[in-house]
Amino acid sequence: MSQHFESVPDALRKRRLLFGIVFLALVAGAILGMGKLRMDMTIEGWFHKEDPTLVAFHRYHEQFGSEDGVYIIYKPKDGDVFSTTSLQALIGVQNDLINFRKNLKEGEESALKHIVNVKTLANASVLTVDGDVLSARALVGDTAPTSPEAIAEIRAIAEAEKQLPLQFFSRDHKYGGIHIETDFGAIPVDAEEVTEDTVLSLDEVETTEDDKPVEFKPTDQADYLKLFEEIKKILAKPEYAKHLDYYAVGNTAAAEHDVKMTEEMGMLYLAAFAIIMLLLWFLFRSVSAVAWSMLIVILTTVFTLGVTGWLGLTVTGFLILTIFLILTVGVADSVHTLTSYTRLRTSGIDHSTALRRTYKFTGVALLLTGITNMTGTMALNITPVVPIQNFAIMSTLGILFALLLTFYLLPMLIDIWPTVSKKKVVVVTTENKRFLDVLPSLKSALEKVVPLVEKRPVAFIIPFVLLLIVSIYGASQVKINSQILDQYPEDSTFTKSVQVADEHMMGAYTMVLYLDFKEDFALQDPAVLKAMEALQEKFKTKYEKYVVTTHSIVDVAKDANRKLNGNAPEYERIPDTREMLTQTLYMFNNANPSERQRLVDDSYRKANIKISLHSYGSYEYSEVFKQMRADIDEMMVQLKAEYPKTEVSITGIFALAMQAAQYITENQATTFGIALVAVSIILLLVFGSIKVGLIALLPNLIPALLTLGVLGITGVPLDFFTMMLAPIIIGISIDDTVHFMSTYQMQLEEDGDVNAALRRTMAEAGPGVVFTSLILGLGFGIMAVASAAGTSNMGKFGALAIFVGMLNDLFLLPALLLKFKPKFNKENVA
Repeated sequence: MSQHFESVPDALRKRRLLFGIVFLALVAGAILGMGKLRMDMTIEGWFHKEDPTLVAFHRYHEQFGSEDGVYIIYKPKDGDVFSTTSLQALIGVQNDLINFRKNLKEGEESALKHIVNVKTLANASVLTVDGDVLSARALVGDTAPTSPEAIAEIRAIAEAEKQLPLQFFSRDHKYGGIHIETDFGAIPVDAEEVTEDTVLSLDEVETTEDDKPVEFKPTDQADYLKLFEEIKKILAKPEYAKHLDYYAVGNTAAAEHDVKMTEEMGMLYLAAFAIIMLLLWFLFRSVSAVAWSMLIVILTTVFTLGVTGWLGLTVTGFLILTIFLILTVGVADSVHTLTSYTRLRTSGIDHSTALRRTYKFTGVALLLTGITNMTGTMALNITPVVPIQNFAIMSTLGILFALLLTFYLLPMLIDIWPTVSKKKVVVVTTENKRFLDVLPSLKSALEKVVPLVEKRPVAFIIPFVLLLIVSIYGASQVKINSQILDQYPEDSTFTKSVQVADEHMMGAYTMVLYLDFKEDFALQDPAVLKAMEALQEKFKTKYEKYVVTTHSIVDVAKDANRKLNGNAPEYERIPDTREMLTQTLYMFNNANPSERQRLVDDSYRKANIKISLHSYGSYEYSEVFKQMRADIDEMMVQLKAEYPKTEVSITGIFALAMQAAQYITENQATTFGIALVAVSIILLLVFGSIKVGLIALLPNLIPALLTLGVLGITGVPLDFFTMMLAPIIIGISIDDTVHFMSTYQMQLEEDGDVNAALRRTMAEAGPGVVFTSLILGLGFGIMAVASAAGTSNMGKFGALAIFVGMLNDLFLLPALLLKFKPKFNKENVA
């Protein structure tokens, strides 16, 4: 195989024109493919269309519209949400949001068109009885009361209404809430135009039990941003801002912070790019080394994104991680090649011979590391989370293109502009200021490694084995816990807003139970509503730490029944007979039809229970959701005889996020295991010996397990970002190991002397191991300065694993080879 790679430079030189034409055509195709890229930042995009969780999510949206709204907590500067000043400002904000079209010029549009409904303390619905007629009125209305008596009356009514506290005002009356309902996530794919009636039109969609749910358009991040900008303009009006401070939560509010995080990652990438360029210059003192390495990275990125576009894959927030991986792997491949070429040239070998020998020695190792790297990233593909699957595919493509460009483009680039002039042989002198002022010092240091290890190889093996044992223990203590706020800085306004919602109001997140009893008018059966009532009460008491409030048709029925019976407390219950319940619900529908439509469909077959939640991570909620599921099943046992086909689904944006985390939890160990087994098999096949394969595997097992071990010991949870480290680190760290082992295999064939072969291997491959570890470690390490905890942890632990991997290759690997002296299959040596 090495003879094949040795002939590559000459073959390319002979067909330079043909290769150039084909290459330019491929670049043009990749650029066209980039124009087909689709971005999807929504949580819905994390699931396949057939996923039961997403199907339930769409069915809920199809029937009841979107729950992807904005919740704005406001804090009056006078400390009282019921004061005249606070209510006047609130009514102004409310009216500006609802009546925005009045201020638009003819033909002008506004992002506020996505608002479907606005609910505040001022227009909160309160049921009243006039004779035998049930009616709904606004708590405050269009005018704020000015007398203390009127304010006291409104406060008393609000306190008595069980659904208003925490939703519209805090217990101490210092905070209030504005609910802005939107059509985000509930716009049908075939909708020609988004209007204020879009969500209401969903009620008209005729479906049958076997119909597939309507597909909805994913919400573009730009739509979130535009809407929030318009909302902020209203909130920032002097007449409101001087009285109220604001804290906004929800996807719309988070969008601007998501953009900031993306911009930060972009800046970190540029910083990594610049620092790596400086490091390449420092190592090689050659402009061509810098230019060609960076060109390989840029072209690899172009080809990866182009093919991604042609494949129709959706690009998500994980794109920046793929680009980081391309940067590190692409530069690493180039550095191994350029290091070998420059070393040979400075040893007195002419340009053509040096180029051929470079690919003879490094070609096999590059191929093997490419295969193992791709195996490590593709192992992530078993997770049924679409962005991670796409990340796995894109990263594998990136590694493949970096490998192909290193094989078939870099030789031509070196031939055009080498790191050392073709016309002269550089002699090592103290005056030389190019690559040689770094390489001799490094080679001198590396020459001392093998003699040091030769004296007591076991003394070097024992510390690494102990480190492995500690890492295994730490890995067993790891908790998988994806916290939504980990992707934002602790001091960000969004994080602060979520904390305010948790501490003072109904929480920042909502879960939905979507119930379909498969039988018309089932929800007019007292037994059904009483079962739902029991479930809601169980959720509020059993999961008091997590559940803030619940709301469903049950609460409306109880409230209406009490109001219709003289407001007597003992009638705060579900009517006992179907006739009484049907009459009560009928009267409520007449009083407030829009609210009824949000809670139950026209046929009283489908309903929803909204559950407001505090912010906790997926580790806790995964167990909570399991117990809730059991409680739901227990409720259904009571109704099974009468309604055997009933389906109850846990859904909503928050539930989708937790389900994605659960998928990752279930597949994380499998992902790591597949990557480990695949890499082990590859090493076994490559080196033709179980002993050699195990020796090559151990130095790469330690860095991956060390990452998990440190996470477990320090109590840092494994989240969406850090869970991807293990298989990636296995793939990346094995790069240096395979280069080292391949070189050692060839050196050992010369005279069979293990010690001499190790010394030559350290001189040949050692500099490349050090250089690439610096590049790779820096590529990941730059993310450690990210303000978001998840990204920062990936940078810190990724860099740690790579540098520990370098120590494994420089000290543990020679110690293992000296101690066990494995024999290679000669057929594998070429």
